[in-house]
Amino acid sequence: MKKPQISRRDFLKLTWTSLWGLVLAACKIGTDATPSPTPVPTATDTPSPEPQNDAASVEAEPSPTNTPTETPTQTPIPCFKLLTPENGTELENIGKVTFSWEAMQDAGKYMLEFTLPTGQPLVFETTETSITRYIESFTLGGEFLWKVTAFDQQNNLICISTPFSFSKPASASPTPEKEKGDGGNDASSGIDWSNEGQD
Repeated sequence: MKKPQISRRDFLKLTWTSLWGLVLAACKIGTDATPSPTPVPTATDTPSPEPQNDAASVEAEPSPTNTPTETPTQTPIPCFKLLTPENGTELENIGKVTFSWEAMQDAGKYMLEFTLPTGQPLVFETTETSITRYIESFTLGGEFLWKVTAFDQQNNLICISTPFSFSKPASASPTPEKEKGDGGNDASSGIDWSNEGQD
């Protein structure tokens, strides 16, 4: 018996139909028009926004201000003042001069300090509120500064006065006939102790 022959056209049609069926099967598309199910969205780790406080959004609570509180401050002890000679005085080159100042409460002693025109300091110690000096003992001429420091009974510093200044012309050199006192004439420092005195 003779087998039926398939025409070339039928063969291509059959092949094409088979290939199309495979393509649809691979894509999971049914030949009937049933819609494929829609994918369900999966949960992600996206952080949700923080819930806002309704009261804060309506009116912000005022923050406290840092106003300085009244704290008692220690009032510095007013320092005593220098009295004589007055600040800026021009003195003669000879004679007695009394350097005086106000008394300081609780002071046990005072240190009178002169600063010579050369910058050299000269210090005197006393328990009184004045010292008298012969001005010619300062042989140098020019501007001098003086100030007084007060100490208590335990030798602790209380305060230092505001400095005063005075000026004087140079003193004449002492003659050899002058009686020498404690140490004589100190030419290097501009101080002549030969006629130094104190009341």
